[in-house]
Amino acid sequence: MYTNNKYYSVSVHKYAKKHFIKSFSKKYKTWDATFIEIENMLSRINMFLLTSKIEKIHNCDIWYIAKCEFKIVWTSESPKKSWNRIIIFVDEEKIDVQILLLYTKTDVWSHNETAWWEQEIRNNHKEIAELFSWL
Repeated sequence: MYTNNKYYSVSVHKYAKKHFIKSFSKKYKTWDATFIEIENMLSRINMFLLTSKIEKIHNCDIWYIAKCEFKIVWTSESPKKSWNRIIIFVDEEKIDVQILLLYTKTDVWSHNETAWWEQEIRNNHKEIAELFSWL
């Protein structure tokens, strides 16, 4: 049973807007509706952590990085099969979720998805990378 009524604030880093969201918004006419669904999901992240849509990857004190699955609204593909992913940084103290990366299969330049997004965080989100010893 979900008992945490906290709603998290959701923000998008400039890098994610410029390099990923911009291409999604051009490609899909339903992007605005999709992004509203993403914001709704992330604002209630503690509830969605109980599902398979969001998975904590790295924990450190009051912060964690998680990978989320999503689908474009009004499509028949499941979030998992759509291969659309979001990498987020969560600050439990500030009750804040930051979208670091939002991508699809064609954005990944490596055969190892995890290595790819970890490198993207090291290169483009240094302040967050410094919080985690694995980066």
